[in-house]
Amino acid sequence: MRPNATLSRLRNGEPALGLWLQLGSISVARMLAAQGSYNWLLVDLEHTATDLSTASLMMSAIADVSAGRVTPVARVPAGTVFHIKQVLDAGAHGVLVPMVNTPDEARDIVRFARYPPVGERGVGGFAPFVSFGANRAEYAREANDQIMVAIQVETRQGVENIEEIASVPGIDVIFVGPNDLHISYGLQPRYWSAEPDFLNAVQKVVDTCKTRGVTAGILCADSAGAIDRLKQGFTFVGVGSDAGFLLRFAGLQAGEVTGTPEPAGMWSSVVKLDR
Repeated sequence: MRPNATLSRLRNGEPALGLWLQLGSISVARMLAAQGSYNWLLVDLEHTATDLSTASLMMSAIADVSAGRVTPVARVPAGTVFHIKQVLDAGAHGVLVPMVNTPDEARDIVRFARYPPVGERGVGGFAPFVSFGANRAEYAREANDQIMVAIQVETRQGVENIEEIASVPGIDVIFVGPNDLHISYGLQPRYWSAEPDFLNAVQKVVDTCKTRGVTAGILCADSAGAIDRLKQGFTFVGVGSDAGFLLRFAGLQAGEVTGTPEPAGMWSSVVKLDR
């Protein structure tokens, strides 16, 4: 069975860089996986209208064309047994569950993502073991150690409970959701800011992850933000999204031709229409 390439890097103390796939495109996922620039690609079922069939083909394309060197990770729309089992049975090598606020919620996620005796996931289907280059028996024997379980802490309550959440056995990555974390503290949503409440919350998560031996993760708007977060102690780091890159490049090209300056925020947040 091929090892989970991203988990191997994180366990060795190496950074793992990834990209958020917002476009829901099998072709884009395949091209990015074949390029091999990223360690993981996040197939989004939470904020993107991606149906499970398309997500399954995206994850298969990522695992197959990269021969396991690029890790397909699925972000589910809710931390339920249905969504977690479905994406893992569709071939995801990791699951990222949003809005985790309590240690009990974290324990449920681990339970749904693991085979017995530590969980209650059932063996079935062929997509999971094929994507790891293994037979079913080998996959079932090794999957508990090779499936990455990541949770998002993105609320004030989650930060307040971070020590108990990080102590739950089986959690590999605690991923800060920066936009929603800003909102939870009554701030404008953004990937990063100098707001004291936000910075204090992030530092508490990073410090706790370091103490508990859990990987700290975060999504950034671009490479500059990713470099800063790596210096801060995050190692599971997203450097943007396929949609963000597409719209930024398109906006820059049109801006150079028309003399339109780059916006203060991101091109992906701009709607420029005559009114």
